[in-house]
Amino acid sequence: MDEMWISSLLTVCVVFTWIVPGHVTGKRVDGTLTTLEDWHFITRFCFLSEKGRLRYVFEYPDTYLYQSILLYYDDLSQWSEAYPSDKTCEQKVNILRDGKNQIITLNPLNGKDYWPYCESVNKGGLIYIHCELSGLGLKFRSMRERWWFIAVSRCDQTRGTGRGLNLTYSLHLTNGDDGDLLHQEFSADEFYILPIMISFLIAYIIILVVSIIFAVILSGRQLLHVTFKMYISSVIVWSFGLLLLCISYGRYAGSGYEQNGSKLAGRVFCAAGEIFFLLMLNLLAKGYTITRGRLPCHSTVKLSVFFTVYVVAYAALFIVEAETFDPALVLYIYESVPGYGLITLRLLAWAWFCYSIFFTLKRFPRRGGFYYPFFFLYTLWFWAGPIVILIAMFAMAVWTREKTVVAVQNFVQFCGHIFFLVLTRPNAAHGNFPYTIRTSQIQATGDGESFGGDGERYIVTSEASSSTGPDLTSLFVTSNTSKSRMDGDSDILPPSYDESTQMNGTNKGFELDTVAQPSAPPMYPGYRP
Repeated sequence: MDEMWISSLLTVCVVFTWIVPGHVTGKRVDGTLTTLEDWHFITRFCFLSEKGRLRYVFEYPDTYLYQSILLYYDDLSQWSEAYPSDKTCEQKVNILRDGKNQIITLNPLNGKDYWPYCESVNKGGLIYIHCELSGLGLKFRSMRERWWFIAVSRCDQTRGTGRGLNLTYSLHLTNGDDGDLLHQEFSADEFYILPIMISFLIAYIIILVVSIIFAVILSGRQLLHVTFKMYISSVIVWSFGLLLLCISYGRYAGSGYEQNGSKLAGRVFCAAGEIFFLLMLNLLAKGYTITRGRLPCHSTVKLSVFFTVYVVAYAALFIVEAETFDPALVLYIYESVPGYGLITLRLLAWAWFCYSIFFTLKRFPRRGGFYYPFFFLYTLWFWAGPIVILIAMFAMAVWTREKTVVAVQNFVQFCGHIFFLVLTRPNAAHGNFPYTIRTSQIQATGDGESFGGDGERYIVTSEASSSTGPDLTSLFVTSNTSKSRMDGDSDILPPSYDESTQMNGTNKGFELDTVAQPSAPPMYPGYRP
């Protein structure tokens, strides 16, 4: 089951990395705008007061005189009034009439020696208006960090012969001094995301190394079960996603151009790592490798359908985000419909988790010592992200939300992985996590004759014959009494198993919660009375 899911999800990761486009919110923004509209949004950026700078190059044919650059900030009286709205071009421009240098008319009459430094140039017999501002650039001053939204307009189209807008532009929006890799190229809401990502990547490399060491130890004891393999897969995929995100933000810090491909790939792999982990948690909640060696057919079908729908919905939200994300309205993903969808999917996974644990405990109440703390801790894990997102939406300043949510999401995922690693450490695997039978000694049967009436039980299977191999003839000691057949609290993995027996390789075995009868026939591998 785990191999099938892992290969399927990795395939989805690779496919969506290539086919889903990323939205552009770059801090170096280059492009050519050609439209019949008379007002159009270009980009946005969160500037620090006094440290924010805008350097630009604009060029357009003189048949499209005169075009203007408009600078709105995040105030209800400015950007919220201009976009989205049904106001005319003149009305949108008039919002800035009382502002301070927020309208930059790209007019060549002032000459290249006066701001906005425009001149007429001849290119192949055609006259173009070329405006350039370099050096220190245009400074932004405000009482706090502010989002600034840059638009272009051409309301009076009586000049020239062209209709609409035709503008080639190159913008460089910065914060901080030259050479400041942690601040210069980043919008203020993105500060410290790169060091946060690097810190968690280092932490996950340590987790991965420790997990591999634990896996080797558990494998040597024949206790490396499927769920731990799924855990390692989740850590590997999540770590690879963090690596891609670190590469993306690192290259962005150096060049100023947002790396949409690697950023999207990192997000997809992190999503896949999260889905692996959710699948593992729900399998454990169902009792897989805890109370049963395999899931009943109906449980397998229901879980497969649920997670297939989950993966398809998650992928669909990625596509919807890429196609509908509007940086002029949405400052970060969790303020959009796809963000609400991601929160809803996580809570649905938690509901399925609760449903699975409820019925597992109803059938095997003696596992409460494991499942009650397991349920409590991972319920906090499921809810921590959505709660912080809600707090960010209603109680945090807009320029602090994205970096806060990124830090908290990584911390929550880290806590989920580290808790499971501590829970399954080899020197406490039997005490905390009920792996009580070696992987080479168990198989699942569904013959309808079971302990506890669930149609599944573990039986001992023969190991490879060896003169030095363990003698398993007395591994089980049980009785023929009807109590052992009808006791609803019977565990498939007996709780009275002696850990020291397994660790030392001796043959003391364990007993179910029944009293062995003197007349009981001897047991041997695969025997069923």
